[in-house]
Amino acid sequence: MPTGDVPRAHALLAAIQPAGGDEGLLLKILPALLTGAGIERGIAVDAAHPDRPFSLGLSLAPSALHRLAGELAQSAETAEPANTRETLRLAARFFGDGPPVSDPRVIPITAADETLALLVLPEPPADPAGFASVVAHAASILAWVRMAEKVREADFELKYRVWELESLYDVGLSIAGTLDLESLADEILMKSVSLLNARSGALIVRRRDVDGGFYIKEFGSAFPDPGPGVGIPEGVCVANRREERPAFLAAATAEKLLTVPIRSEGEPIGVLVVGDKENRAGGIDDFNQADARILSLFGNQAAIALDNARLHREALEKERMEREIELAASIQRTIIPASLPEVEGLDICGANRPTRQVGGDFYDVFPLPGGRVAFALADVSGKGVPAALLVSTVHACLHVLFDVGRDDLPFVVARVNEHLVRFSSSRKFATLFLGIFEPSSRVMRYVNAGHNPGILLSGESFELLGPTGIPVGMFPNAVHKEEVRTLRASDLLVLYSDGITEAQDGGETEFGMERLTGLVLGGRELSPAGLTGEIFGAVDEFTRGVAQYDDQTVLVARIG
Repeated sequence: MPTGDVPRAHALLAAIQPAGGDEGLLLKILPALLTGAGIERGIAVDAAHPDRPFSLGLSLAPSALHRLAGELAQSAETAEPANTRETLRLAARFFGDGPPVSDPRVIPITAADETLALLVLPEPPADPAGFASVVAHAASILAWVRMAEKVREADFELKYRVWELESLYDVGLSIAGTLDLESLADEILMKSVSLLNARSGALIVRRRDVDGGFYIKEFGSAFPDPGPGVGIPEGVCVANRREERPAFLAAATAEKLLTVPIRSEGEPIGVLVVGDKENRAGGIDDFNQADARILSLFGNQAAIALDNARLHREALEKERMEREIELAASIQRTIIPASLPEVEGLDICGANRPTRQVGGDFYDVFPLPGGRVAFALADVSGKGVPAALLVSTVHACLHVLFDVGRDDLPFVVARVNEHLVRFSSSRKFATLFLGIFEPSSRVMRYVNAGHNPGILLSGESFELLGPTGIPVGMFPNAVHKEEVRTLRASDLLVLYSDGITEAQDGGETEFGMERLTGLVLGGRELSPAGLTGEIFGAVDEFTRGVAQYDDQTVLVARIG
């Protein structure tokens, strides 16, 4: 048997220039390994690429060599140690067309516990100890080249990631300052298509209104509206075949699709879709994981930009509402009297507390000829400027009618009703308690147009002055009946809006009529101003810490 030449083997390995890379490196190393083993034929199999075996001294067909190398690598992965009966049987097959092989060997070439290659010999090496140093030398060369390749790959990956980040940074800047939804959607769509060299794309975002539909901006291909109630995919979808695409994109005309979710506050609100990635030859390439990664990163930026645009719109809407509320409040402040006129034979006090959402409560007292006095408390439907304007309309009607001497209450209420029906385009309405008191006879006439029942306390008993007709502004030709009461000294009349009785505590329990009437009965000896303060104080205590959304108005009169 030939004797191995270990020094020459090391010299051959030292002469190898590994700077050329891994391609064909084993073919350069194999002669040195065979020289060190003292053997003329053998095979080297790359553990990472078993389809690239190299041989010396064999006449085996390349296809058979590749097949056997693949089987050997697979067997070596699943068997420890490498020289099991199965691997040796496979090794013997490599040399089946040459001299007989009785004792083949499969020798792993390892570095840092990683098998880099397999050396297949028809017999054991002549000098096992010396040959082991040759194998270690070969392993160091392979390990150095593999490490250099990993460094190059890592460097390329790092440069590619830097390019990705720079591109995303540039496109992020271009969309970050866009606050108009239409312009922003165009920017997002064009940037996403450009990033991936796609032929088409779509931005599909769920609308925040009640219909649950979608806002769709598309480019290059048709992307049908998914329709209400369709779920939004929560993950990335690489759909290079039609059967892989989400159901709601089944009808999209693009051949290949890539979709990434757009999230707001952790919840998916839509998807960013690109279709048909074009290559330099004008064809269409499959989307890959790198495409999915960069589109996902851009989708995150798009989500932030969409959120910013939404917050900007909400801020503008909030500012508009606050201006409207302030305007409504200013209208209401001009209507609510700063002080009430002094009326002989009548002690009267009124107060109004508007909520932040300005409503339509108002009260007023109108001196009439002959010492008489008219008083009104009204509550219009709605909030904000429309309600405040309606209040001003009712208030103006009453002033005009009383100023011209009209004191027929059904007539006055009918004219107010007629005016609201004709000129309130939104068909808003108002509840109204309107009364006239004549101190000389202590007679009170009143009309209650759908308002809360007034509380009349006389002696030890009280009466609820309920509606005598429907609210004004609802129907033309509505009829309102006048009621008459003859009062006595010290009688107490309490009028209020539903912001008092419908005020709610933390458990959504209303203050209610029972509490209010009990409060009035218990405070019968108080002055109108004192009782008004008691009512507001009791409501505050009941609703402590809970915001109220309706105006609270009280008008209290005591007969002198």
